[in-house]
Amino acid sequence: MDGDNLQKALLEAGMPFGDHMVLQRQKEIAIWGTGRPGSTVEIRLAGDESVLTTVASDGTWSTSLPPHEADRDLRLILADELTRIEFIDVAIGEVWIAGGQSNMEYFLAFDADRRDVLNRPAHSDIRYFDSPRTSYEGQLEEYDYSRFGFWRTSTPEDLPYFSAVGYYFAAQVQASLGVPVGVVGCNWGGTPACAWMSEQCLDAGEGHIWLEEHRTVLEGLDVDQDSAEYRADPANAVTDPLRLSVLTLLLAPGLPRLAQKALVALAGRRLTEFTVGPLHPWRPAGLYEVMLRRIAPYTTRGVIWYQGESDAPHPEIYADVFGSMIRCWRDLWREEIPFLFAQLAPFGEWLGATGEAFPELRRQQQIVADTVPATWMASSSDAGLRWDIHPKRKESIGERLALLARDHVYGQSVHGSPPRFLSSRRTRDGMEMRFAEADGLRLGRGAVPLDVRSPSGRSISFTGVRVEGDRLAVSGSFPPGSVVSFAWTGYYDVPLVNGVGNPVTPFRFELR
Repeated sequence: MDGDNLQKALLEAGMPFGDHMVLQRQKEIAIWGTGRPGSTVEIRLAGDESVLTTVASDGTWSTSLPPHEADRDLRLILADELTRIEFIDVAIGEVWIAGGQSNMEYFLAFDADRRDVLNRPAHSDIRYFDSPRTSYEGQLEEYDYSRFGFWRTSTPEDLPYFSAVGYYFAAQVQASLGVPVGVVGCNWGGTPACAWMSEQCLDAGEGHIWLEEHRTVLEGLDVDQDSAEYRADPANAVTDPLRLSVLTLLLAPGLPRLAQKALVALAGRRLTEFTVGPLHPWRPAGLYEVMLRRIAPYTTRGVIWYQGESDAPHPEIYADVFGSMIRCWRDLWREEIPFLFAQLAPFGEWLGATGEAFPELRRQQQIVADTVPATWMASSSDAGLRWDIHPKRKESIGERLALLARDHVYGQSVHGSPPRFLSSRRTRDGMEMRFAEADGLRLGRGAVPLDVRSPSGRSISFTGVRVEGDRLAVSGSFPPGSVVSFAWTGYYDVPLVNGVGNPVTPFRFELR
């Protein structure tokens, strides 16, 4: 196999190695691949001494390079007795995995502020690798996935293909650290968390319900026929993410609600009726096996995650499922990598879906942030849209994830976390709520999304709200046992923010 064919084989395998790649600094760098059993593979980065490894009997090899500090314009050489491949313009800096569903996948080409980004000078220190969206083994060889699976740089031609959240995150981290930042995208719209974890992880917790439901679906299918039909339909091969289609029109900013409805009517069955069959990307454990395992264990600093909308069928178990998924990823990387994730944005209705389950999903996300080590949650409470599940301005979400990284991962003196409810008490003229991360707490314009119910469920009005330090004071008559809800609806507006403009996250409590 010559060098060109070897590089093609790496790309077809979905591995995140290639020209312009970013390697993680200050950690041993995992390198792996395939070769002729028994042969010796030589790996050399820049002017370092070569690292040698032997291809195992199954044709695979893996090794690691010693830790490096940040650097640029390096060359990585892989060679065996017959072939040699040289990757150019290799950088060493910070690497993050960008996982989730459509709000993480959401391309910069659709972002409402994309023109501001596209008009900036190209930044050689911000790079992006987008994993091919394949849902079964062999799909990479059946279709042309040449628009995926390689490292893009921040040129006007490449930037539209970046994850918008990933770009804004990387830009902030790069500006704060002054080192190259690479984002490895591994995401797919519409996917529940169960698609991104192993069957063993699902079976070990409450996520087994997703497996049981899928097994029931398969029992009612001719699996071979369904698989053959799925493979034969080119529409199931996501090979050109920016090609004009109903989906790209729905993702684009500025589309009125009536136009959305008309497009859905034209699209008909494909958008509203489908079967999650044996090859469908939304099936439990499918993308864990076909996509995630291809990029693991590419050495990374951590994961940014934006997902949860498609877990609405079982919102009450999301904390268990998401927490198990995080542990599953950490087992795969053999490291407790940090997870930074976005809480679900305010949302009312879109394509027949509603935000009815979102208050519980957000509560479950808060549980994960409170109980799973090395996880932190970003607020998106000011980014949502009433009639669209996709916030069209992703900059605030990406930058808040970057604030979390700067605060909790890189140890910078910034206020990264959003204000979060801590406690409440009754007062002489009503009640007050105390918040963490509340330096500079202030009220902006708009109604406070506060709902108070008596123990019997009767709505109780309040006469005023004001900020006092890290507390929100509410005037009114509230008996013990009243249930107080803040932003506990699918869609809401939050005018309560801290000094850096980070909005308070939703909460609910019983007043004692």
